[in-house]
Amino acid sequence: MELKSENDVTRYWEEHGIEKKALGKEGPRYYFLDGPPYATGDIHVGTAWNKILKDYYLRYLRMEGYNVWAQPGYDTHGLPIENKVEKKLGLKNKGDIEKLGVENFIKECRNFATQYIGTMGRQFRNLGVWMDWEHPYLTLDNEYIENSWFTFKKAFEKGLLYKGKYPVHVCPHCQTVVAYNEIEYFKSRDPSIFVKFKVRGKDNEYLIIWTTTPWTLPANTGVMVHPKEAYVKVEVQGEIWILAKPRLEELMEKLEAGYRVLEEFPGEKLIGVEYENPLGDLVTVQKDVVGRVVPSAQFVEMTTGTGLVHCAPGHGKEDYKVGRENGLSQISPVGIDGRFTEEAGKYAGMYIKDANPVIIQDLKDKGALVLEETIVHDYPKCWRCDTPLIQISVPQWFFKISEIKPKLIEEAKKIEWHPSWVGKRFLDWLEGIDDWPISRQRYWGIPLPIWVCDKCGEIKVVGSVDELGEAGKQLNDLHRPDIDKVTLKCEKCGGTMHRVEDILDVWFDSGVAAWASLGYPKKEEPFNSLWPVKHVIEGPDQIRGWWNSSLICSVITMDRKPFDHIMYHGFVLDTHGVKMSKSKGNAVTTNEAIEKYSRDELRYYYLTVDYSQDMTFDWNTLRENRKFFVVLSNTYRFFQLYGDKIELEEVKNDLKPEDMWILSKINSLVARVTQLNKEFRHNRALKEIEYFVVNDLSRTYVKLIRDRTWPTYNGKDKKAAQAVLYYVLDKVDRLLAPAMPFFTERMYLTVLGGGKESIHLEDWPKINENLIDKDLEESMEIIHEITDAALSARQVAKIKLRWPIGAVEVVSEDEKVKKALDSLGNVLLKMVNAKSVGKVSGDAVEEEFDLGKVRIAKELSDDLLKEALASELIRRVQEARKKAGMNVDEKISLTVSGHPLLSEISGLVSGKVNAQEYKVGEVSGSVQGELVFQESKVIFGFDRV
Repeated sequence: MELKSENDVTRYWEEHGIEKKALGKEGPRYYFLDGPPYATGDIHVGTAWNKILKDYYLRYLRMEGYNVWAQPGYDTHGLPIENKVEKKLGLKNKGDIEKLGVENFIKECRNFATQYIGTMGRQFRNLGVWMDWEHPYLTLDNEYIENSWFTFKKAFEKGLLYKGKYPVHVCPHCQTVVAYNEIEYFKSRDPSIFVKFKVRGKDNEYLIIWTTTPWTLPANTGVMVHPKEAYVKVEVQGEIWILAKPRLEELMEKLEAGYRVLEEFPGEKLIGVEYENPLGDLVTVQKDVVGRVVPSAQFVEMTTGTGLVHCAPGHGKEDYKVGRENGLSQISPVGIDGRFTEEAGKYAGMYIKDANPVIIQDLKDKGALVLEETIVHDYPKCWRCDTPLIQISVPQWFFKISEIKPKLIEEAKKIEWHPSWVGKRFLDWLEGIDDWPISRQRYWGIPLPIWVCDKCGEIKVVGSVDELGEAGKQLNDLHRPDIDKVTLKCEKCGGTMHRVEDILDVWFDSGVAAWASLGYPKKEEPFNSLWPVKHVIEGPDQIRGWWNSSLICSVITMDRKPFDHIMYHGFVLDTHGVKMSKSKGNAVTTNEAIEKYSRDELRYYYLTVDYSQDMTFDWNTLRENRKFFVVLSNTYRFFQLYGDKIELEEVKNDLKPEDMWILSKINSLVARVTQLNKEFRHNRALKEIEYFVVNDLSRTYVKLIRDRTWPTYNGKDKKAAQAVLYYVLDKVDRLLAPAMPFFTERMYLTVLGGGKESIHLEDWPKINENLIDKDLEESMEIIHEITDAALSARQVAKIKLRWPIGAVEVVSEDEKVKKALDSLGNVLLKMVNAKSVGKVSGDAVEEEFDLGKVRIAKELSDDLLKEALASELIRRVQEARKKAGMNVDEKISLTVSGHPLLSEISGLVSGKVNAQEYKVGEVSGSVQGELVFQESKVIFGFDRV
């Protein structure tokens, strides 16, 4: 069978339907849930890492006998799609979308999302990722939308849904709310100003406040004070200023102003003091506002500002909390587009950032500006378009997370986290979450299933299309604008109910995937036989993203956690340490990676890094990993040339100590790798396989059996070596199959002669406890240590390993060493190329190991020199034979010259190189070569016989 490349393997899978057969493998059901990526374009090496990790475990679980539910999913709604379409169509804002028409915009969004679903599926599949690509779950499907409404109605029925007006982050560009879990931060350069608020009823007395958001001053209704800290009244430039004592000196140094402390008192004395907003006469909504000083030990610090904190309850979560507790007015004269409304008076129509310098100048003109500086600080931005966010008070629909927070924490603790520290981070996140603003003022998403009566204000929340009656039956698409046309009759007053035009937060879409993807509740199966999810694998952003929304939705719907196991992996970073992202343009495509390296090499690279940390994509590491692939390929090639498919049972009486050792090692390895996989430590498992292949198998066992497997050798232990090597390579192939599906398939079908259509239809290797001998493994470790010491001694004596030595002397009083020499003495002789283990007389080189020391003679005898020369000649002849394209079993006629010992080594050389003739004299032959031995130039030549 010709399977020379990964493309050949792919064609074989397609022609024989191997992927479908593997996905349909019988066994206990195992529910794996794919966290849906956004269908926004080609995949890159970051998204590839996620799917490769998933595919490793899916393949492993199938080999362990499970019928794994492996349905891929796609997030198809929300701003990620809308922003791409806006860019494509040249749209700048919501106004442009309305001009285009909501129906046309929705059509473009659907086309964009579905276009890349197929593209991404093909690219994932090209990496060897086997999922049910023909049947992905899509959040845009009507059935999925309807199943999500089921959860939304559950929230309503449990009293967790409410409409509120308090500050939320909004994106002025996207003109919609941004939830707490979607906020990112950047370094922003903003004004930092100190302002005088005149105390009511006092001619010359001022509260000194500080703010970095001058645009919120038109909404000021309070000043926060720390009730327990010390405050002072000071005389400055003929005025009386009030501020915190710990902040006095720093401010005065900045002003370079003289001052005199008039009074010191606790902050609580200021509570209730009324003041005038210096912008009051310019801002319409400030007309009837009377500002008051209110207490807040929680939000007033003594490390920055003045200890008197500007409070605008309409523009900040903390401000809102303090304002509500103290009865402050809540005003927010800013629209969702970031522009001041008519209520802002002079500033109406201005974009808030553009208004900052105007407000500062007005403060100067009124003599209210104490000091103006610039500050660089962390500021929130939109996670999709990078526009700076603002906090304003707009009516939104919320899930009352505060009511279920204890349950969320309780259920999160029941999840098994890998690594465990991620669970702690998730719990920390849950401790700080707020109520979830679930509505969005956008277009492409799951419609909010809320209808409100125009007449009496009655609210109806629907949980299925059936609840929409006849109007619902006529809907072919549940998206806007079709759903907006559906009206209901109010059961309370008979009025007409219209749908609230908002859509749901896109995190709600994926948050219900654990059951909506299965068709539940519309269909009972496969939900009943699969639920709950056994295992998910995602990256760091899902702590506040998908895992967060999934837990919330599951507790609302099912009163329990959605997942049993969560495995976390880091981000893929570029060479500058920045997260790879399609939107940033710094991503390496998977096509680029597999053009330079194979699919299996890319997979192995991803699977052997520490998945719990961010990884910097590094071409050099890929290059280094290739060395393992070369060793692995050469080992299978050795079996292909010299091995045979022989069952172990046939040769059990002919096994030698080295055979028993490698059989013990491979079974110990299977046990270890299986355990590591169960602990989600695949990276360690693969590195242990690599160590075994390189050190135990290739560098040790294959070298030990090379003579036993030579074509001209016919000893009874030949079949034993071949059977053992077949047994070991079969297990190695299975162990590596989840990581290297292409390579292992080629080896299975073309080298090992597998009994099934595919390695991926085979079972995970079984452990034969009877073959595990830990004492033997320990003895071999000691032999390795002795070998290393002997090789060091050879280097000192300048004796190559290919040259045999007479004796190796091992000096040790340790019983373990004696035991190792008794059982594996002959193995040691092969490994160090010595004739015997015994006393070394005369001049010797000595090297130590942990349990003793090793001695070898400094010089070789004449007989040993003959063997050394023979060894060098054999190696060079075989290299020349290979270069000439000749097989090892072809007989040759060999002529040699250049060293007096050549005439004495015919018997040592002829059999090894399959020479029918061996002559010393004038060199002839179509294939020729040379070597240097003891400063003599040896020339050889040969022809086929």
